[in-house]
Amino acid sequence: MKVGHHVARVHERIEERTILVGEPDPVQVDMHRACEEALLACEEAIRPGVTLGEVFAVHAEVLDAAGYREHRLNACGYGMGAVYAPVWTDWPMIYEGNPLAFEAGHVFFLHMILLDFGSQLAMTLGHTVVVTDTGCERLSRSDLGLVVV
Repeated sequence: MKVGHHVARVHERIEERTILVGEPDPVQVDMHRACEEALLACEEAIRPGVTLGEVFAVHAEVLDAAGYREHRLNACGYGMGAVYAPVWTDWPMIYEGNPLAFEAGHVFFLHMILLDFGSQLAMTLGHTVVVTDTGCERLSRSDLGLVVV
């Protein structure tokens, strides 16, 4: 599920998550744990002067250590600017080796996505952050816990 809203005709994406229906598969529970750990580690790494590539490396390190190297994407977020619905993706992307440095005031959507095509299981967890002078601030106030209905 992707949650967003419009302000002054501009679409803002606030959060993204997988919602499970029924008894969760233990693999998806673990995928969520890994995504949450990676998301929090990325948040902790973001501050002015750190490069987007360095934050991607944190994402990759956490998910690879959890055994999900084959299932993670090669990007874990993107900038958000003045774009219009239904498009909210803006340059730049957070990917391996990106030399662009975060600056205070930048707004990014962080997304941790795992896709296991063999088992047909997936998990995603993400939200919007704004870079501050000392780190970043999460704009979503939702709990990061696994949602099962």
